[in-house]
Amino acid sequence: MPATRTAPQVGVMQTRAAILERASDDSGARRARFVASDETVDRYGDIIRASGWQLANYRKNPVLLFGHQSDSLPVGKVEPIAVEGTRLIAHVEFTPEGMSTFADTVWAMVNQGFVQAASVGFLPLAAPNPIFDADKHLTGFEFIAQELLELSVVTVPANPNALQLAKSFALSGEEMRCLFDDGAAARVAAAARTRTITLSRLGRHQAAPTPERGA
Repeated sequence: MPATRTAPQVGVMQTRAAILERASDDSGARRARFVASDETVDRYGDIIRASGWQLANYRKNPVLLFGHQSDSLPVGKVEPIAVEGTRLIAHVEFTPEGMSTFADTVWAMVNQGFVQAASVGFLPLAAPNPIFDADKHLTGFEFIAQELLELSVVTVPANPNALQLAKSFALSGEEMRCLFDDGAAARVAAAARTRTITLSRLGRHQAAPTPERGA
């Protein structure tokens, strides 16, 4: 990674990939389990420490979004969510069938394996530590205190089978663009990476240097 990368800033929203571990269960409920975060080095060269996750505020309104679209209705809820060892594990439940055609489509694509990507949106609460290699080159950053803001299902990469499945639900043009417009997806991702969310606006205070694990 370039050594000129700017360090992530406190109060600036970040997004990172999450992994679908399992969809559905024996009860037939519209549920899935995501590894929302772990301590492996991600594609940015960063590490997110599990001990730094602050979850209390998110648990008050644990919505599952699509594509980081916080101005749209959720497609489900996240309950429970907790740190397990070095991983942040999220159990999600999609909205009941028939409540939202769009959410029905997202669930169908997740359940049938056409969409298996997700992403966390979080707010750094303390300056991350730089990570250097043996030659003293900057390779990434270590996040040590971060507040979870949201969890989103995302379609990157989408595939033609997912598109065909979505068409079968007779979604509106706007809903189809939300799912598969690559330009819109890129704009959403870019906005999520650059948008500054101040702590004062959220009504919160900067975290203590040693946050309680999984608070």
